[in-house]
Amino acid sequence: MDLSEKVKRYAEIKAEISELKSEADGIEADILKASEADLQDTKFKSAVYSDNAGNAITVTNADNVKLVYPTMLKEIFGKAYGDVVKEDVTYTLSESAKRLLSAVYNKEYIKDGSVAKILDGLGLDDKSRKVLEKKLKGAKYETDVKNLMQLGGLDEKAAQENAYLVSEAVAWQNLKRLLMINNEQLTDEIVERAVDMIDSAVVVERTPKTKFTAKK
Repeated sequence: MDLSEKVKRYAEIKAEISELKSEADGIEADILKASEADLQDTKFKSAVYSDNAGNAITVTNADNVKLVYPTMLKEIFGKAYGDVVKEDVTYTLSESAKRLLSAVYNKEYIKDGSVAKILDGLGLDDKSRKVLEKKLKGAKYETDVKNLMQLGGLDEKAAQENAYLVSEAVAWQNLKRLLMINNEQLTDEIVERAVDMIDSAVVVERTPKTKFTAKK
């Protein structure tokens, strides 16, 4: 194949890639629409769509935390400010701070909730419970679902529901811990004030992210 033919073939390949990408984008858009309907009013954060060959597309809702009033971060985090906020030309939040602000903004926390209380209701043996107490972090939803299924013996739906509850319980514990750093005692007024400040300081945009898993 001479260079002229290679250029021609290259152009054909690029055109095919463009056409396939357009088709893939259309399929992804359809799947995102389906996931929005399937996840609405549920305690799930992800949905999986697969074919008979073992290929799968996972859609997970991801939160993007944007600062509206960055100067309020010092008042929100108080003594913990230096540990979770990096000052630069722009304000950079640690992943743990993003999760906390996102959970509070979206009202995805259970007041007085804890992982221990959730595990109490699962009827686990002592060994499984102790392992799960260490494993369930509320940081990675899919990881918590997997651990609840493998270590707790839950079916997928129950694991998804309880993983969501774990994330809400952990969010509350993190908020409580933060407020106790900056206050001598925790009152409803202090909690409400913190929630109001967070609502004013950030905007959280929730966008779905897709992940394709090929058959093994």
